[in-house]
Amino acid sequence: MPIVNLTFPHRLNVSVQIGDTAYFANTNPVGTNREWAAGTTPHFQADQSDIIMIGRVEDILQWDGIESIISCEMPWSVLSVYGLPPNGSFIMFSKDNKVNLSSILGYYASIKLVNDSQEEAELFSVGSDVFESSK
Repeated sequence: MPIVNLTFPHRLNVSVQIGDTAYFANTNPVGTNREWAAGTTPHFQADQSDIIMIGRVEDILQWDGIESIISCEMPWSVLSVYGLPPNGSFIMFSKDNKVNLSSILGYYASIKLVNDSQEEAELFSVGSDVFESSK
């Protein structure tokens, strides 16, 4: 698969990481006959069917606010139909939910709550999430 480098003139979203899947959409300005005041951002739109997968993020390079580069594996089948994302495309990413789980994994969990203060304190709530994963 070819590697596609996407260059941005600013720092990236802090959530993007290697292993995410990048997408692009060619957007159309809403209200094209309207002039936008300085310091405002025009609104853009694209249909969900116009969102095209670029591929898996393989590398991320960032410099101190100058520019950022994301390297992605783009399948030949997608590249041959849609080509490279044109300048001005809206770039987005999604996480692999198999990797980015936010719950405790395992068969046993233990917790100990300690109040080191000399003053009386009241615990309002403690919660947990339990599900059967195997038998």
